[in-house]
Amino acid sequence: MGKKSFLSISFLLFYFISSAQEITPRGYFLADSMKIGEESEYSLSIQYPKNSEVIFPDSSYNYAPFEFYSKRYFPTREDSTYSYDSVIYSLSSFEIDKVQYLQLPVFMLHGKDSIPVLPAKDSIFLVEMVTQVPDSLVFKENTAFHKVPLAFNYPYLGIGIGIFVVLMIIGYFSFGKTIKRKIRLYRLRKEYEKFSRSFEKGIGRVKKDHNTGLLEEVLIVWKKYMEKLEDKPFTKYTTREILNSGYDQTLKDVLRNIDRSIYGQFDDEQIHKNFETLEDFTLERYKLRIKEVTNG
Repeated sequence: MGKKSFLSISFLLFYFISSAQEITPRGYFLADSMKIGEESEYSLSIQYPKNSEVIFPDSSYNYAPFEFYSKRYFPTREDSTYSYDSVIYSLSSFEIDKVQYLQLPVFMLHGKDSIPVLPAKDSIFLVEMVTQVPDSLVFKENTAFHKVPLAFNYPYLGIGIGIFVVLMIIGYFSFGKTIKRKIRLYRLRKEYEKFSRSFEKGIGRVKKDHNTGLLEEVLIVWKKYMEKLEDKPFTKYTTREILNSGYDQTLKDVLRNIDRSIYGQFDDEQIHKNFETLEDFTLERYKLRIKEVTNG
């Protein structure tokens, strides 16, 4: 132990010994007896100089042979010289000793150190509920099988079904539109993702091969998706009929370039760019449809 530590502990001991006559903790049970598992109250109070600090045990303290339940603090009272603090603890015990003892400390603080100050030890008596235990127990044996008929509670079933139906009706009228809108948005998203994967794959093939059959196949993929998205018979429409449905000039030029490559046997090295423009147009129509469903 270092010299400084020894001097610090010696000072603390001297300080608390010199103040011992001014510090008077008192701890006692509020009842004379208790039952096993029954809560009993223990009062702990202390009088100490006003310039001192004290700490009472908390829930982490070892209250053996008792177990901690709760505690109640009372406001500090002061006079010109002393402060008075008190706490009542609710404790219980599951030990079977006829007399059980407790001596809770109060901790006096000085800087970062503390010294426990103990009140007089107090005791409480255990009330025995069973005063005599027989040497052996006699059990009545009955091994005969008795069949118990199974009964189903139909009234409860009916009540449960009725409550379920009422909740479903309330939920439908309260959240029906929201649920339908979410389902519709989910389907739109899944359909577009499926189209996008297929169309991207088709554009990749078109970049490598300008075969007219392949161009027509990729165009049909686009028409089938637009038929679902716009609710119009795109697969039955000619290019002229599609353009007459009210779409902009960009779509007009793209479709005519694709038709020229398919039906006019015109070999366009950049034909894949027309499909990419078509893909951009489809994305915009998809976003517009999502906005309509969300706001609808």
